[in-house]
This record gives sequence, C-alpha cells and structure tokens, in this order.
Amino acid sequence: MSKLAGKVAIVMGATRVGNMGQAIAKRFIKEGATVVVSGRSADGLEAFVAEHGGTAIAADVSNRDAVFSLFQQTQEKFGRVDIAVNAAATPQYGPFEEMTEGEIDEMLSIIFKGGIWFMQAAIPALKAVGGGAIINVTSAVADIMFENHAAYMGAKAGLNHVTRTVANEFGKFGIRANILAPGLTVTPILNNQFPQAVIDRFAQEYPLGRITTVEDVADTALYVAGDECFMTGQTFHVNGGLTLRRNPTTEEIHQAAASALS
Repeated sequence: MSKLAGKVAIVMGATRVGNMGQAIAKRFIKEGATVVVSGRSADGLEAFVAEHGGTAIAADVSNRDAVFSLFQQTQEKFGRVDIAVNAAATPQYGPFEEMTEGEIDEMLSIIFKGGIWFMQAAIPALKAVGGGAIINVTSAVADIMFENHAAYMGAKAGLNHVTRTVANEFGKFGIRANILAPGLTVTPILNNQFPQAVIDRFAQEYPLGRITTVEDVADTALYVAGDECFMTGQTFHVNGGLTLRRNPTTEEIHQAAASALS
C-alpha cells in the first residue's frame, strides 16, 4: 500500500531540476500523495509537473500573502492539506567582515521570515484536518561551523528554533513540526560548480564516506511526513554523520580545487 495515499502535500522550493524539493515531491507522488509543487519560477514548476505529475502553484516564500494564497488555493482545489514541506533556500558565501545589509536581508527574507510565513499558513490548514506534518529543510551548518556562511547559518539556525517552538505549541492539534538537516548535497548545480576533488574532500569528513544525495533527503522526508512518525521538534541530520565531525576549512577546499587543476 502507498504510504501517503489520500494525503495532500505542498512542497515549497521545487523549481530547480534535481533539487531537494523536486526529489521530495517525486517521492511523495510515488507514494500516492496528491502533491502541489511551489516556488518562484512558474516555468520550472510546470516542467516538473509535465514530467512527474502533481499541480504547480507559483509562490514566493518571502511574500506572506503569496504563501497564504498557496495554501488557500490548495485547500480550494483538493479540500485539505496534510503535509507541508519547505525546502526553499538561497545560497550565501563570503567573508564575515564583508557581508552587506542586502545579503543579510536576503537570508532573513527567504530562509527565516519565509519559513515563518510558511508555518503560519500551514497551521490552520493542518488544524482543519486534525493534524499533519510540517517539515523544514535547513542544513547541518545550523549546528556546526562552515567558514564564510555566517548569515546563511544564522538564518537556518533561527528557523530551526522557531520550528521547535511550533512543535511545542501546536502539538495539541496533532501537528508535528520537524527539521531535515542535510550536509553538502549532490545536485546538478553542485556538480557544475565543484570539481570532484572538492566533493571528495568534503566526503572525508562524513563517517559514512560520502556526501548527502537528494534521494537521502527524500527518503527521510517520506518517513517524517508519514503518520507512523511519532516525533516532533526534532532535527533529522541527513548527513552521514557529518555533524560528528566538521566541514572542511576554506583553505582545505581551495587546496582540493587546486589539485583538480594540476
């Protein structure tokens, strides 16, 4: 029997080919869920739906009204929402002393505030059906260090703590709020940016010997979304044990990149 049969799920952050949001959406569809994929790019969403199924509703997670409209449209179309997954994010890389106000605002707007809007919109929808699952995809670096990512790390850590607040306050309504925290993850954009030598250098820090894949994240999301998951307010570290160790330093990353060119 399909694990999510009869469930309606919203997956935010599913516009880019091969990203975590798309992997989660595909897995949910395979397991029988009715899935609404969302994000800022309507073209990316429509391409996903044409290939994999589901319904596309474009929404910018940083726009509170747009996020609430996403949930309203889903309820009007399908009558309910049982699962709400927020995988929206934006990268940020640069020395701490050079961070600009615009860069910090972007991290807060999309990751932190956007995550709050998403949960605010999800709560009444889940209350209406007697409970369900909220899942925020954050990062291992909300808990461990990674040089030159301060604003990103801070926004992710803040969202983690707010997620725990939601778990505590709304568990009485049957709402579970949990966190998935991947490490560096294999996606098409990663493979285009990082030579294999750099990926291999990251993998040295993973006790299980490789970095995270989007399938790893989707597998965990499936469990956390299901009714058999009796957990809330938890961080699921989908990172092969990275949080037992550390990320490579900037110097080590540069050395690995240089070795790939030599």
